[in-house]
Amino acid sequence: MLSLMSAPDAMRVRRLLRESGYTEEAVTERLKFVDPTASSLGSTAQELELTREPSPLNFLLRWFWMGKPQERSAVEPWIPGWFCALAVDCGLFSQDGLTLIPQVMLLPVEGVYIASDHKTASSPDLVLWPNPTSRVLSHFTVRKPVAATLDVGTGNGIQALAAAGHSQSLVATDLNPRAIEFARFNARLNGVENLECRVGDGFHPVAGQSFDLIVSNPPFYITPSNDYVFCDNPMELDALCRLFAREAAAHLNEGGYFQMLCEWAQVRGQPWQHRIGEWFETTGCDVMVFAGGVADPAEYAQKRIHKSASATVNDELYQGYMRYYHEKGVEAIHNGLVAMRRRSGDNWIEMRDVPQVPSEPFGESVLDAFAAGDFLRSHSSDDQMLTLQPVLSPHARLEQVLEPGPGRWQSCSLNLRLIKGLPAFVALQPMVADFLAKCDGTRTLAELIRDLAAKANAPAHQVQKECLGIVRRMMEQGFLQSQAPQVGGIHLIQETLDSV
Repeated sequence: MLSLMSAPDAMRVRRLLRESGYTEEAVTERLKFVDPTASSLGSTAQELELTREPSPLNFLLRWFWMGKPQERSAVEPWIPGWFCALAVDCGLFSQDGLTLIPQVMLLPVEGVYIASDHKTASSPDLVLWPNPTSRVLSHFTVRKPVAATLDVGTGNGIQALAAAGHSQSLVATDLNPRAIEFARFNARLNGVENLECRVGDGFHPVAGQSFDLIVSNPPFYITPSNDYVFCDNPMELDALCRLFAREAAAHLNEGGYFQMLCEWAQVRGQPWQHRIGEWFETTGCDVMVFAGGVADPAEYAQKRIHKSASATVNDELYQGYMRYYHEKGVEAIHNGLVAMRRRSGDNWIEMRDVPQVPSEPFGESVLDAFAAGDFLRSHSSDDQMLTLQPVLSPHARLEQVLEPGPGRWQSCSLNLRLIKGLPAFVALQPMVADFLAKCDGTRTLAELIRDLAAKANAPAHQVQKECLGIVRRMMEQGFLQSQAPQVGGIHLIQETLDSV
């Protein structure tokens, strides 16, 4: 049971953790991790060896990362006694004689400290630690100043804390009372004062309220299991994510965004695009679906069981999962990101494959994608497009792959990609690459197309049709912009062998 410490005590704790070197960067370096949220949590022989030397950081790692009890007499030359006493008082530690036993996991993630249950916990109301999906949603979220933000299914509160800096007010909801307890604790620990936490199912705790930004990392697993509140739900297949999408729309202010991680089923006889597209009908929102990975039911069942069950019951669980998928006609299970924007008027839906999620924040790219969708729909005629002076994104890169030829290198492919924001990749013909290189914001499309038709000695109307189709696709994916930025251009990478 966690209890709130005072604001001054929370500030002292944060200062001690930072001064002890307990930061995400230090944890990554000390324990040889690339990403702590993606690493296996819990003690290993290697981790014990890496934290063998007495130091403030190593004692904190053994408590809060590995969950190891430690003698108070051993740590107090390195960790102040006031911290140990305060940690016992607020529930971070329990005490057995002179032994301090950690009761939570406390992780430094993206500039904040997040308390959660430890990996050794297994109760149905487990409060999960920060994990890769936490980071994906945080990176995906639009970060612009707003009056009111809602985090639905807040868990440990990490998404709400990330929004605190650009939100005047925050509400976080969760069905799990223990999650709300942790979220409140984490808000106080990190000095966040504009967050209100409410226990309740979905949007019920905010009935009648509307927001400028809503985020959710819901319990989206598509399984017959109902073991854990944080990942399982009692609704059929992807019905919970559908419900969240439809209910979120009713709680958005005009121009507000709802962003969610989710999974959806591909059911026999129905294209997956039709299934997820139905979620958004009559919601009054423009929608972008960023489709990520896809798994067949057998692969998906194995993955989910491996994460939630012991090996001794795998076979029995697996058969139950597969019966469920066969009965429901599930052919595949998709995962991805959904962004909805409330807007009056004729709404649109766009679906895009994003096989690899960026490892850096890309909320700005989400805003750009909506802006591009609006622009293209407001410039539906060829005459409107021909007056544009397009420019290549400064993040566009043209990669030329060469292969050995008779006594020389010869080009075998040209590929255009974006190196920042939402990933995009397209193969190009040399003439198209040359055409795009001339999009520098100084000439209209009409002029560029006229020059290309003359150079290719081709009918102007045919060149115009093909070029406008290319330009629309390039703008849709973020390669071309309708107005010139301060920097621009296209960069050529030639993949060749170094001289020996």
